[in-house]
Amino acid sequence: MPEPYSVAVLVVSDTAATTASTDLSGPALRELLHSHPDFNVVQQAIVPDEKARIHDQVKSWCGTDGIDLVLTSGGTGFGVKDLTPEALGPLIDKPAPGLVIQMINTSLSITPFASLARPVAGIHLDTKAQDGTGTMIITLPGSPKGAKENLQSLLRVLPHALELSTRGGSGRVVHKELGNVDRTKAVGTGASNQDVAEERKHRGCGHDHGHHAPKPRTGNQPLSQDPSRSVAKRQRASLYPMVECREALSLIFDHTPVTSVETVPTDEHLIGHVLAQDVVSDVNIPMRPSTNVDGYAVRSTDKPGVYKVVIEYPSSPLPEGTIYRINTGAPLPPGMDSVIMVEDTQVVSTEGDEEKEVELLAQVDLGENVRKPGSDVKLGEKVLEQGVYVSGVGGELGTLAFIVKRSVSRAYQFGSPPRLIRCSLPFVQAKIHRKPIVAILSTGNELVNIQYTSKPKYSTSSFSAIIDSNRPSLIQILENLHFQVLDLGIIGDTMAETVAALKKAKEEADIIITTGGTSMGVGDLLKPCIEREFGGTIHFGRVAMKPGKPTTFATLPAHPRAPNRDPKLVFALPGNPASALVTFFIFVLPALRKMQGRRQSEWELPRVPVVLNSTVSLDPRPEYHRVWVRPTTQGLKAFSTGGQRSSRTVSLAGVNGLLELPNETEEEKEKKQGETVMCVLVGEIGSALA
Repeated sequence: MPEPYSVAVLVVSDTAATTASTDLSGPALRELLHSHPDFNVVQQAIVPDEKARIHDQVKSWCGTDGIDLVLTSGGTGFGVKDLTPEALGPLIDKPAPGLVIQMINTSLSITPFASLARPVAGIHLDTKAQDGTGTMIITLPGSPKGAKENLQSLLRVLPHALELSTRGGSGRVVHKELGNVDRTKAVGTGASNQDVAEERKHRGCGHDHGHHAPKPRTGNQPLSQDPSRSVAKRQRASLYPMVECREALSLIFDHTPVTSVETVPTDEHLIGHVLAQDVVSDVNIPMRPSTNVDGYAVRSTDKPGVYKVVIEYPSSPLPEGTIYRINTGAPLPPGMDSVIMVEDTQVVSTEGDEEKEVELLAQVDLGENVRKPGSDVKLGEKVLEQGVYVSGVGGELGTLAFIVKRSVSRAYQFGSPPRLIRCSLPFVQAKIHRKPIVAILSTGNELVNIQYTSKPKYSTSSFSAIIDSNRPSLIQILENLHFQVLDLGIIGDTMAETVAALKKAKEEADIIITTGGTSMGVGDLLKPCIEREFGGTIHFGRVAMKPGKPTTFATLPAHPRAPNRDPKLVFALPGNPASALVTFFIFVLPALRKMQGRRQSEWELPRVPVVLNSTVSLDPRPEYHRVWVRPTTQGLKAFSTGGQRSSRTVSLAGVNGLLELPNETEEEKEKKQGETVMCVLVGEIGSALA
């Protein structure tokens, strides 16, 4: 596979040059390019709206070996300070008017104000090479939405253009393909969206330049419905390509960051956090010889007989004929080397309520019933590793309390080298990752809350309300897993409400979960809202699975004033209850587990082999079949919950496993009783069955 084309991104803005955190266009362009295998962003910069600065920065990149494409954002309008075309015009030796026309046509299809844009594009020739190759320069609008739309419109042709202009390719295959295009199916001559999609599909499969064709999600236009169009003109088939589950998970992990740092005390609130660095003991534990039984500290030379009992811890060795009463875990006093158990003594005399003298009934060996220094934990020993989840079982919290004693600190940004924590008794800090905040909402005019007393507030129809079961179910799961949840309630099927809800979620949460509104209905507005209102990137819009085909994953650029510039993740899950919960466990929870700092081997839920208790039919799509997993004398056995229709909520009751069933083939139509298949565990394994 050829090397990807190297890209430099320049943002032209007085504001961003002063305060880099206000730049939204640069991150949006970099995110879009990152999702495309043909491009690699190697340089980026911000300059003010000054002609000389713009010219000099781009010229320096054009003179750099290995820069194939320079993209600028900003300064292409009619404003008095919009000077990007004038700054870069002298650098362009071979204009590319076709690229300019494509960008303007794209923008004009969205807004008439695009007629005020003044983009330029072309090739700056390499005077050293003297072979006609050079660096491609393209100017984009300053708004993140406009810049992204213009770049998306070019991604279909840019790899071919760059092959010709920067690497001296012939383009023979491309020219042949263009000659074979059926002109009767051209855009604008009555062709349907499906016709255009099919034409792009066939043309994309035929080229032979060694690089990957861009995926349809980065085509000439956003693939979502245009909500401004009439209902009768809406798309009748989704243009989002179908991706396999494994590819979908790979895209999710590629775009999921890990949270940053906090400090909290060592108490029960640590549960649900993940350690971000190794915890290493800075002392021996126990630090001194200690007893592991209740009894009396003695010398191993002490013979059976009567001894005086001391109950106050001595600061110097005790005299002969005296012993020290000791409780489990306490250090031995000076001069004592063994402990005799209470069971091997008897009281001889008392003084008030206390023992005065006891008789030793046996003689103990040197070191008997004594824990040596470091016998539990040695100096320098690693007791907990980076990535360990502090569970509610208690072992991790107990270990931290045992070692750390005082306080614990929370984690670094992902990618920083872990530093070992030195644990001494006076005070200590460990680092753990901040828990992700999850915003959740349901969409649909027909929905009501579970405690409803009247018809849906958004609905104008006469049919009975549908109770929103997805949101309370997901909130309960998230809270049981110790995540902080922002409940945004039910929103109606309007663009204004969808935008307002996503805006709040984007500002306050790390991950946004929505249910409903992802398919082809009139009120399904999430995809157009993400693409057209927020300049977000939809990484996939359909998955080859049952249930959960319309599952959508997207990222939104971070708020310009946000201290953390990581993109916000959006999981738009289907509205049917089974689909929503299955896709949560398969896609959302793995993203949360990565985001909270878990080790890579723990991102996905565990998979175990199970034996089928009954025969199950296979579907044309790979299926996650809801089951009860129970231990039996023959091992783990899976019991189907019955009908698997995605709207059948009762199929979720008591579920603790999802069978991973392959799609049906001519050779295999079902999995038979007694066969072993893999199962994703989503809950505790229940009590044993015969």
